[in-house]
Amino acid sequence: MYKKLQRKFLWGSALVLFLIIIAVICIIFTVTVHTVTRQSQVFIDLVLDNEGYLPDRSEFAPHQRTFLALNNESIHEMRFFSVRFYNGEPQLVSMHMAVLSESDAISMSKSVLEKDSETGRLNSGSKRILQYGRRVLEDGSTLVVIADSTSRYGLSRLIIFYMAALWFVVLVLFIIVMSRYSKKLVRPFVENDEKQKQFITNASHELKTPLAVISANNEMAEAISGKTKWTESTRRQVKRLQTLIEDLVVLARLDEMKEFALTDTDLSAIVNETAEPFRSVVESSGRQFQCNIDPNVHAHTEKRAFQQVTTILLDNATKYCDKSGTVAVSLSANGKVAVLTVSNSYAEGKNVDTSRFFERFYRQDESHNSGKSGFGIGLSMAKEITERMKGKLKVSYSDGVISFSIEI
Repeated sequence: MYKKLQRKFLWGSALVLFLIIIAVICIIFTVTVHTVTRQSQVFIDLVLDNEGYLPDRSEFAPHQRTFLALNNESIHEMRFFSVRFYNGEPQLVSMHMAVLSESDAISMSKSVLEKDSETGRLNSGSKRILQYGRRVLEDGSTLVVIADSTSRYGLSRLIIFYMAALWFVVLVLFIIVMSRYSKKLVRPFVENDEKQKQFITNASHELKTPLAVISANNEMAEAISGKTKWTESTRRQVKRLQTLIEDLVVLARLDEMKEFALTDTDLSAIVNETAEPFRSVVESSGRQFQCNIDPNVHAHTEKRAFQQVTTILLDNATKYCDKSGTVAVSLSANGKVAVLTVSNSYAEGKNVDTSRFFERFYRQDESHNSGKSGFGIGLSMAKEITERMKGKLKVSYSDGVISFSIEI
């Protein structure tokens, strides 16, 4: 259990850190892409304002664009070209892109004239990232400016890549360090759990003596004065306390038990043998008992553990079955998986949160005055034992019937 808790703590914290890293990288990437896009668009607007040419250094106010990293030097590093159209005739105004010819620039500018938006990204059919701006000048001509943002996007991606690699190294180091120190971090929880188990074990042994004395005194009183409703009540309560003590001891020792030795087991024989004693109990109370067990159903499990789980489920179904209802048990093979299902009529289960049934000491009747025996431990024990047998225990509710199924 402790190693399982340690692994959960380690991988849980690593997953949280991983998600934080992904979120941070996504945020930085989004902000960077937005900044580069905005940077190119501001530059295009500057060129449009200057009729297709780079503005003079004296005309650019870098303090207004500090968040975009634009200054008197950076604007001269931008790659762009501008084309003016007079009555549909193109004229190249500026050319600051060595990778394109004049005909290519004019062809791209013509495609910009066909677009609805005056600004945006241009699909050049290559790996280059181009942004454009278009404006109608006072003389009626149309000026088109196209800027190349490929290098800035490439630099941003490279930075993000190195950041991701760095954070990956941090994550690996975190896992290595936490794997060495997670044992110390969970130690307080382990020690607290050990103390609880020790207390349960000691208290159980201490309670057995007074219960034995009470039971003996009750038997003596019956021998002298005969059985009365008071002595019968005392006997029932002593039996309930003895059952509770036994269940608590089993729960305390479950986590200390090693994994079960799983062997090929005849489940059909076990279920038949376990279910038959419950038939008389159910039918004597006016309810129906249905048993549908396929022969020769085998699975790798632990015989005594499987029998204990079956007993718990049948006992639970018997206790909570409605009057004039039906308790049903079935066993079948679904491929290589054996499926045991124990169900009972349960009209009150419509609004019950079945997911809580496997919590320790959970009782649907919070007042504990329903008249049902038990302490809300059985199903929790059944689930833990089933998981130790490498199986799954599930609960479902439909049409007034609650069903517990084991797949193993």
